[in-house]
Amino acid sequence: MTKKITQQLALATCSLLASSANAAEDWSVDGSYLSYVEANDRVSVSKTLANFERTLIDGKLSIGVVHDTMSGASPSGAIRSDDSLITFTSPSGSGGFTANGTGDDALIPFTDTRVQFGATREQQLTRVWQVSYGGVFSSENDYESFGTTVGIKREADNKLSSVNAGLAFTTDTIYRGDNNDTPGPLSNISSGEAFGRGKRNTYDALLGYTRVLNRTTIAQVNASVGLSEGYHTDPYKIISAADENDRIIANYYESRPDSRLRTALFGKVVHELANSDHSINLSYRLYQDDWGIQSHTLDTRYHHTLTDRQYLEPHLRFYHQSAADFYARKLDVDEALNPLLPDSGVVSADYRLDELTSVTAGIKYGFKISPDLDLRLRAEYLQQLYSESDFDTNEATIVQSSLRYTF
Repeated sequence: MTKKITQQLALATCSLLASSANAAEDWSVDGSYLSYVEANDRVSVSKTLANFERTLIDGKLSIGVVHDTMSGASPSGAIRSDDSLITFTSPSGSGGFTANGTGDDALIPFTDTRVQFGATREQQLTRVWQVSYGGVFSSENDYESFGTTVGIKREADNKLSSVNAGLAFTTDTIYRGDNNDTPGPLSNISSGEAFGRGKRNTYDALLGYTRVLNRTTIAQVNASVGLSEGYHTDPYKIISAADENDRIIANYYESRPDSRLRTALFGKVVHELANSDHSINLSYRLYQDDWGIQSHTLDTRYHHTLTDRQYLEPHLRFYHQSAADFYARKLDVDEALNPLLPDSGVVSADYRLDELTSVTAGIKYGFKISPDLDLRLRAEYLQQLYSESDFDTNEATIVQSSLRYTF
């Protein structure tokens, strides 16, 4: 019973690692396809991934490959206005277009492709000590990223608790796909001012503790801190300077701070119901950063065993975040219609930095087709409500199918 809920908890971040007691060297491949589609012809994402895992005598080796295609229309940051004639630059370097008075002028089309490769090695050093290390590379039309991780775990002698710690480093390169550059911060989009590629380095650290509380309950808590330095601005996002009637006077590229300090506290409990194979999975995450964003995430899952080969897992997630200190729907203008740029030099109308409340509801079905083959199907509905953004609502459907084969 304890082993069963431990396996469920392993799905969480920095979870208990799989036992190396099984010395058989087996391969498994876990393939998955995910479709994410927003309403009103907004963003669509198709994700295909494959994870290859090799069970070794002293641990395991995991190799992952991901391919994403993204398309649709995304808010640029410009306000909706029926009294403007503006040329926008599309995300991912797909060029510009002129829009006037359609009510959706601030939605700009884009297409993008992402490929990611990663590998992780988990190694049992002694009966109670385990290390892990890995790397990942990701490339898009206008973004490149390389990251490394290293972690260590110490189990108690009785195997009822463990402490784990981890470090990660990521370096990113950001640029506009067509021009291979980044726009000048808070520059008028008609000026053509541009700089070279943006660089950003991110450092993360995590400390976690997991404990079996009793035969039916296991709990986990971890704390993390991250610091990123360098280019944080989205090179495609703009902000409008407009009068009190929302008549656009000019558009400027956004500008964000050149560093970000993030902290998070995460807790999770998995409890197996008495005299059953059903379990409840409940987690909470508190996040805050020095941009003024604080978020709360509450996630719950109910694992309902149908038969010894099938299960259902309803899922409900609630998320709320405050707006960034430098978020603004638009820039004001003075009586002479001159734009009033912020003294701080940072401002963004990116809706993702607005105050947000989000609810996700869905269900997953699992079926063990054979001892070596598992099928998983998942469907979810997402609703987002923003406070100030012109695009104050967003809805999306998520469908995923996964197949795991051991050989």
